Order: sequence, then C-alpha cells, then structure tokens
Amino acid sequence: MIEVTERRFPSSDGKHQLYCRVYLPAGEIKGLFHIVHGMIEHIGRYDRLMRFMAENGWVCYGFDNLGHGRTAKDGSELGYIGGHQYLLADVRRFTAAMKEEFGQALPCVLMGHSMGSFIVRCTFTSKLWDKLIIMGTGGPNPAAKPGILLINFIIRRKGERYVSPAIERLMFGTYNSHFDEEDAHAWLSSIKENRDLYHSDRYCAFHFCASSMSDLLRMLIFCNRPDWFRSPELNVPILLLSGSEDPVGNYGKGVRQVYDGLVKNGKNAVIKLYQDARHEVLNDFCAEDVHQDILAFVNA
Repeated sequence: MIEVTERRFPSSDGKHQLYCRVYLPAGEIKGLFHIVHGMIEHIGRYDRLMRFMAENGWVCYGFDNLGHGRTAKDGSELGYIGGHQYLLADVRRFTAAMKEEFGQALPCVLMGHSMGSFIVRCTFTSKLWDKLIIMGTGGPNPAAKPGILLINFIIRRKGERYVSPAIERLMFGTYNSHFDEEDAHAWLSSIKENRDLYHSDRYCAFHFCASSMSDLLRMLIFCNRPDWFRSPELNVPILLLSGSEDPVGNYGKGVRQVYDGLVKNGKNAVIKLYQDARHEVLNDFCAEDVHQDILAFVNA
C-alpha cells in the first residue's frame, strides 16, 4: 500500500509555501521521480501516474507551481507567477530536498508536461537528475519574441496582472481549429469526460495574466536556442512524449524539431508520438501506454 503525504515547502520567491504531494512506495525504493505540471492546472491531476510510479517502487513527487492550485494564497493569485526564475529554482530546490531525505545515490528522473516541459528544459542539470522526460512540448516559435514586445506594451498600459483577451487569442486562439467538437478545450483530449473534469476543476478555471504569459514565452525561447541543444547537461537519456494531434507541438512537427536538435548534437534522445492523441496524453485513450512507456524508460 503506497502512502500519499501532503506537505508545504518554501518557494524561492520568499513569499509562498508550495503545496506538495509525495507518493511513497510500500517496499524498496528504486528511485525518485519529479513531475512538473503544466499551465492552468495542478499536481493533483497527475494522481494516476504518481500512484502508478509509487506502486512500481519510485518515490513520486511534485507541487503546485507559483500562481497555481493550492500554492496560490487565494483566487486573486491564480495565474500570476511573479517571475519564471522562481519556477526553475523551485524545481531544483525541491528535488535537492527529496534527495537529502531519501538518498543522494538513488536514480532521479525529472518530467515536465506542457509549460512544465519548458520549465524542466530550462532547469535541467545532470548534477541533480539522471534522466529527463519531456511531455507535450513545443519547438521554436517565430512569434515568441514579437509576442513578448506586445505583452510588454500591454503591461506598461494595463499592469502586469492584467488578463488580456488579445494575448490569449494570439497564443491559443487556433488550438481548437483542428477539431470538430464545439468545446473550448477540445485540443486537450479526445475524451469528452476528461475535458469535462478539466472544466469543472476550480484550479483549472482561471486565466494567465500578462506577466505570466511573458514568463511562458521567455522559457519557450530559451529552451529552443541552439546552445540549449548543445548543453553538456543534456548528456543523459531523454524521452520525448506527445500526441500526434497536439497543437502545442504543432501536431508532432515541433516535437520532432526538438528531437532532431538533440540528436544532431549527439544527445541520447528517444521520441514517441501517440497517434491521434491530443495534448494531454495522460488524459487521453493512450494513458495506460504512456504509463508503461515511462516505466520502461526509467527502469532501463
């Protein structure tokens, strides 16, 4: 029987206590597995994967990022990060604490989904982690730098916490155009029940403010720079996972760009695209296959 504990951990911003979940195996510990969630969601949505990993011997843990879930002090803080540098530092600090608690010699894996994929790509260091899983990521976007200029203009006029419908349309307005369903989040999953769960989740029913949109784009730019692909920190096994119908990954093209960039620079990368799956492969018809592919990768 696994044990699930909730705890608080001080954020690097000096203002917040991160809401954390730690899933402990019943028997021998094989390693440590850190999950970083995506934009406008929370770590509780990864419960099935976290339980699965713990049942297979891995201490699995993660937290609600700044501006998300129970880390936010109240609803007014949802969607406000306060600086992407804190997201990166929090990931490093929490894994360091877990290694201190459970053992420095244990194998340690870092996984990030969607915005979390940009966070882990920006923060990964082989000094802390032995393997990297990049899920639901995106490749270079030529609109990112002009987007930051537009956001900065809006921030000067409206303030950093302003929620801009124009920015939302610019960044996500085309995501549903590929699908027939009349659903604002059809791009997330092909399973309507899973989309309904997302709609009804109070920690998924908010908007990113202007400064947080800027944080997102800055991470996207950084982790798609040529020197990122050359980094010696990435000389570890890397697994890229995505749905073939994921607009964030440009329907597989952007994910392959990331994969090709890694392989071109001599990295040990493997890619798996789940045919017909959408953005949230953990909440689509392929979820069990994803679980098994992750387990095989970490155990190899």
